[in-house]
Amino acid sequence: MAQREIIGVSDPTQLPFDDIERISIINNNSGSNTIESDSGDGRQDIINELVNEHSQGYIGLLSDFYFGGAGTSTELLIADVDVWQDVVMTIHPLGTSDQRVEDMKEAQASGYEGDGSVGNPINLLLEGLVEASFCTLRTSLDFTPDEDGGRLDSRLFVERHIGAGDDFTINAAGLAMESGADEAYPHLVSVDFFVGDTIDTNGPNDAGKIRFQIKSDVTGTVTMKEMALFINR
Repeated sequence: MAQREIIGVSDPTQLPFDDIERISIINNNSGSNTIESDSGDGRQDIINELVNEHSQGYIGLLSDFYFGGAGTSTELLIADVDVWQDVVMTIHPLGTSDQRVEDMKEAQASGYEGDGSVGNPINLLLEGLVEASFCTLRTSLDFTPDEDGGRLDSRLFVERHIGAGDDFTINAAGLAMESGADEAYPHLVSVDFFVGDTIDTNGPNDAGKIRFQIKSDVTGTVTMKEMALFINR
């Protein structure tokens, strides 16, 4: 990570970090950020912005549900019952908000791969993250079962980087559909995970990937609305 040199205007009567302190230069050795002569609340806002650029962010992917549509619907048939499925979601042309930390943007221009169609699932890319990083995946969907008394389970499928061993899964919250069939059950899933040494950045184009999967014990219709990865670098 780039180092920063902070050069201030010295005043022997001034307390450290008080409101009248002025920062004349914040010089990022990578050359990407230079701030001159800011003070007070404005200075703090700029410092917060720089911290957020390098430590916190997110990437959000939205279906047309948030643009006057109905979301991406997929039928789970008899052959799909009790089988883990990659979710299908079409990302709206205006539905990508890429606010990842700068290290991730520099490492990988796009924060995901795949178009969300059958056989080409959306994989969220962890390139640019390190062992100290941790993330939360939030997913929003509806499930409309064809039968009474069904259950929907969900999980993260995590691909390790090259040579780090077998891929693994992280189970998420399940949804018990107790009010009967032919009703849309909303399901908001939030899964926290840390970036260990098998899914951190091992080299260019060699880091962990995650994708969202579901499994139902009854047939029905899945309607995907959103996926968002919240990042702490």
